[in-house]
Amino acid sequence: MKTLTEAEQKFLNHDWVNDPKWKLYLSNLYPSPSIHNIEKYKKKYFQKNVDKNLDVNSNFGSEAVKEETPQPPNFQAHGNKGYPYSGQVPLVTFFFCAFVLCVSLFYFVLLSLNLSLYKKMGTFMSLSYFCAFLSLLYTDYKTQRHNFSLVQFFSSEKGQYLSYSMILFFIKDAVLIFLPIFFTLLISSYLMYKQIKSLFPPAIQRNYHLNKIVSYLDHTILNVYMMRANIEIYNLVFIIICLFLKRVSLLNLIIYLHFFKLKYSSSDSYFHACYAKNGEMIRQCLSHPMVPKSFLNVFNKVSYYFNAYLSYRRR
Repeated sequence: MKTLTEAEQKFLNHDWVNDPKWKLYLSNLYPSPSIHNIEKYKKKYFQKNVDKNLDVNSNFGSEAVKEETPQPPNFQAHGNKGYPYSGQVPLVTFFFCAFVLCVSLFYFVLLSLNLSLYKKMGTFMSLSYFCAFLSLLYTDYKTQRHNFSLVQFFSSEKGQYLSYSMILFFIKDAVLIFLPIFFTLLISSYLMYKQIKSLFPPAIQRNYHLNKIVSYLDHTILNVYMMRANIEIYNLVFIIICLFLKRVSLLNLIIYLHFFKLKYSSSDSYFHACYAKNGEMIRQCLSHPMVPKSFLNVFNKVSYYFNAYLSYRRR
């Protein structure tokens, strides 16, 4: 067994999950690296920002690094790992989620073309997403009933988006509002399919179009996570603007702020990286010599109190 250098040992012991600079570095990579080659980007980052003595071409401790590589939040999300799906409930849930995704695409077209039919479908779509995430939570409950915790379930990602689905009953005419929950349902369906594929008939398992979609998601899933995180942040600004334009009510903003606070307190590294990156971009713009310094001071003050609100916990 190869003796590790001091730099290699530091690399293996580095706390990647709680390193905000690494998250910011990862969020700025385009296209986002796949989960299979993320190790080389870690080494480049570590050599540049932590210890320049690290040899990026060394293959030290590849297995250990692979085990420590942080997976996207859904791979760690409560409900999958260590609890394989079985029975008919996951199949029914998967097909219902797939149905909601397909109908959503049609609904987005109606919204984009501003066809009046979308007004008749709005409540149906909102209810469909609510039921979809209820069914996902129920599927996890059926899978893990011996290890069931109500608080843990509803603080999981699926529980967060069940909360998010509430806002769809009030804002039904904005694709931007639907996209985060659409992407989350897509991710959940993709992960579920990977686990229950063997339960499907051979004809479905060999379906060319389905395998093409799964293969595409295999290569772009990290981009989906990143896109979702950015849209979740932009939606807060969007709702505030709509509040001034009287397109939404204060209740809508309160519901979204509740969801935003849940995301902020979660372990979604993509959300935290995008949140930090967007804040830094605004600061850079406000730091321009042509912009009055008072603007930057106001932004920093607002950011401080907003972060304090997001971090606040009742005792």
